[in-house]
Amino acid sequence: MQQNLAYVQASHQPCRLRRSGEWRLNISPPAPRRFRVIRLAQLSLLLAAGLYAVLTLAGTSGDEPAVLALRASIIVASGLLCILRAVLLRGARAPWALFGAGIISYGLAGVYFNLVVDGPSGGGSSIVSAADIGWLLFYPACYVAVILLLRQRILRFHPSVWLDALVGVLGVAALCSGITPWISESETDPGDTATIVFGLIYPLADLLLLLLVVTAFGLMDWRPGQVWWLLGTGLGGFALADSYFLFLIANGEMQGGVLDIVWVLSLLTPSFAAWQRQPWRRPARMSGWSVITVPLVLSVVAIALLVLGSTVHLPLVTVILAATTVLAALARAALTFIEVQQLAESRALAHTDDLTGLTNRRGFLERLSQMEMNSGQGDSSALLLLDLDRFKEINDSFGHHLGDALLIEVGARISGALRPGDLQARLGGDEFAVLLEDADADAARLVAERVLQALSGPFEVGGMTLHVGASIGAALYPEHALDAQTLLQRADVAMYGAKAGRTGVGYYRPGAEVDTLLRLDMIESLRAALGTGQIEVHYQVKVDLGSGSPHGVEALVRWRHPTRGLLAPDAFVPLAEQAGLMRKLTIEVLELALAQCRRWRDGGVDMTVAVNLAASDLLDRAFPEQVRGLLQQYGLPPSALEVEITETTLMRDLVRSAAVLDELRELGVKIAVDDYGTGYSSLAYLQELPVDILKLDKSFVTRLEDGSERRRQKAEAIVRSTIGLAHALGLRIVVEGVDSASVLAKLRSYGCDLAQGYFLGQPRPATELTATLSALGHQDCAQQLTPAATATATATAPTPMGPLRC
Repeated sequence: MQQNLAYVQASHQPCRLRRSGEWRLNISPPAPRRFRVIRLAQLSLLLAAGLYAVLTLAGTSGDEPAVLALRASIIVASGLLCILRAVLLRGARAPWALFGAGIISYGLAGVYFNLVVDGPSGGGSSIVSAADIGWLLFYPACYVAVILLLRQRILRFHPSVWLDALVGVLGVAALCSGITPWISESETDPGDTATIVFGLIYPLADLLLLLLVVTAFGLMDWRPGQVWWLLGTGLGGFALADSYFLFLIANGEMQGGVLDIVWVLSLLTPSFAAWQRQPWRRPARMSGWSVITVPLVLSVVAIALLVLGSTVHLPLVTVILAATTVLAALARAALTFIEVQQLAESRALAHTDDLTGLTNRRGFLERLSQMEMNSGQGDSSALLLLDLDRFKEINDSFGHHLGDALLIEVGARISGALRPGDLQARLGGDEFAVLLEDADADAARLVAERVLQALSGPFEVGGMTLHVGASIGAALYPEHALDAQTLLQRADVAMYGAKAGRTGVGYYRPGAEVDTLLRLDMIESLRAALGTGQIEVHYQVKVDLGSGSPHGVEALVRWRHPTRGLLAPDAFVPLAEQAGLMRKLTIEVLELALAQCRRWRDGGVDMTVAVNLAASDLLDRAFPEQVRGLLQQYGLPPSALEVEITETTLMRDLVRSAAVLDELRELGVKIAVDDYGTGYSSLAYLQELPVDILKLDKSFVTRLEDGSERRRQKAEAIVRSTIGLAHALGLRIVVEGVDSASVLAKLRSYGCDLAQGYFLGQPRPATELTATLSALGHQDCAQQLTPAATATATATAPTPMGPLRC
């Protein structure tokens, strides 16, 4: 039973509905038992048709009641099978119902003709009767059914096809009305004339139907499938039978035979087509000459009638119908022009980014492919792939509307930096691409530098001033890749290399894909590591130079990687920035640091902890509330926490950063400017922002022991003046990078408040630092280090970390 059901489901696929840009099957097959009944009925019909053919060819009179009943039964049963197809299976119900209704109408008309018109009471008259109404109703039903079936195989069904049907009807009517006078002049019996005229209508109507089928075949690239081949064969048989019938009545002959067999078999084919297997096929497009075959042929016929009417007298109705046919054809041409125009606009829109108005990914890839096909020997092109740095932070903090406005401005600035003829595209998100045709490595470098320069200035968006950086990857064709897809992929690799190295522009180098895979693997590993205990915090003590006692600690993040061991911040923090993981990382470090601060205080060590913030934290208006919640969670006063920010971080959005810092300051959290002197050092923001502490960058401290007297004196002047400036502004100052006793002594003499460095203590886990803090208490930390220890601390000092440590 299940096998039969699977067979039916696989075999019957007559309808595909287009939804959300995809074509999918929409069919409910009948139960397997019903399906077997249908197959049995089809076999019975085929046997009955064979019996009818044998009887007819054997010379049995077609007027015999048994033969007439057999013929009528075959035709009506064929129509009923089509209607059953519409009832039992969902999808394509209307066209098969129309086919069934038309065939039944044709069969019942034949029964009426044989019983009434040609029966004993009718006298065997051949004059046109009411039976012709039933026969003629078959044609419009088939017209509509063919068009409805065609709609399901066409990707986009144009309304102009309905005008094609109108042109066909008007053209056939004009041709029939034009031929009628010629037939009337050659015949004396008006009854025979009417018979011939109506006999002419049938082949013309069949010809129109056949043209529709041929048009459908052409649209489907002459691979329509078995369903359409059966329909085409049946309608073609009808055309041949009716044409032969016209020939017979024109010569005064009225015989059946093969003609009747062809009629019956032609009406039988739709019942088999309705239940035929129809595997899925890719939807066809309405294009080519096949679309206009019907209106073109019948428009030519109508024009020929109008020309003929100028030399030969034609009935007025013929002229009117021919003129109406031409007008309908002109309307069809006008509608086609509108559809072509809309298609051109749709094509342009399909290649245009909705937001920026630039070329989108599809259009850019097509242009890349064209460049590949049209390039000759010695031609060189360059591809620049640009990605904005930290755009996700801006988008998440300010909302998508402001992010969209920023992307529009970025696109405009990039366009202004390009050469005439260069193609710019937005590939998606914050990723842009530029195709430089007839460009070498030097041209690519110059354009990339101009783009970076254009993006370096502030952006005024939504009443706010924003700074956004970019990373550009460059790849050359054909030097780095021989096809468009590989070229795009290698430019992407170069872009990620530039982003990782923070070089602004990166150029593809062979083997760089390995670095990209390692970087992506690290990002995914970091994403999985957050919240699983792999993130650790080490602490470095800060000493009060006035009392010599430990004042607090700075929390420095570490990653205990499962396979690579303990990683320093510079190995993974830049990746967290690229992947938009900085907020989660900052919150986890805050939780670990505040939990440890709580444990220290519970152990009698009154210690403050400093945590570094990222740009995304200062852009998040909800961040101060998160800090408040964590302080309450661990039962700590706000004074137990210091947050450290860099000058570069502040400049991302000074207004929004100031608002977040004001809220933190209102909580009672201390604010420290880290790495002071290396970024946008400005007295203005020191005066406007709620800053409590300045942390002088270690680069100035290391020069206090420089071998050059001149450089040493300049360093001393900078350190002294910075300390004086901080005190004049009511700020405390911390000096980083204290790695020797002599530097410590100088800082004390300068009046420095706090010091931090390897001479005073390396970053250590909390378990190691807790015992030291408890033992030191309020003693002078510097005096706890022996000369040997001092030498060891100085000799083993590692390379300084990057400015962002958590």
